[in-house]
Amino acid sequence: MNTTEPLFRSAPISLALLPLLLLFVVTVGPGCNGPKPSPHTLRPGMHEVVISGNKLWTYIAADTASRQRGLMHRSSLPEDVGMLFIFPEPKVQGFWMKNCVIDLDIAYIDDEGFIIDILQMKAPTPGQVILPRYRSSKPVRYALEANVGWFSAHGIEPGTKVSGYKGRPGLQVR
Repeated sequence: MNTTEPLFRSAPISLALLPLLLLFVVTVGPGCNGPKPSPHTLRPGMHEVVISGNKLWTYIAADTASRQRGLMHRSSLPEDVGMLFIFPEPKVQGFWMKNCVIDLDIAYIDDEGFIIDILQMKAPTPGQVILPRYRSSKPVRYALEANVGWFSAHGIEPGTKVSGYKGRPGLQVR
């Protein structure tokens, strides 16, 4: 065995790879510490509705099953999240709070995207048998549920224009 030769001959290879490693760290590294995406940037499966500049992310209930299920059994709802109910044609709508455990506000919206009514809906008490119906005062195509107090906290009243959901023709709030 020759004792003058190094045990490993990797130094020239390591020095050759050093510029590539440095390039990788310089180009990829800053991306790891970049700005975090806003929770409002993208919410898969949800649609943004805008009312007087206020954004509300909504689940869409556009078929019979999803409209019947609504927000049942939810113990909480994020502050800026709601559910937009889309009906096939305008008519007087009525909601009840079966299997709902949180209070909600509901805004009824006409074909033109204007809020007709805003009502507070109370979660039923345990054992409550008769549940009140919360009805629109006029025919509407849309109903928008949000956390109780959301509309008043944002200064939203009947007559306010709603925009944002772009669905199939005839199924959008402009």
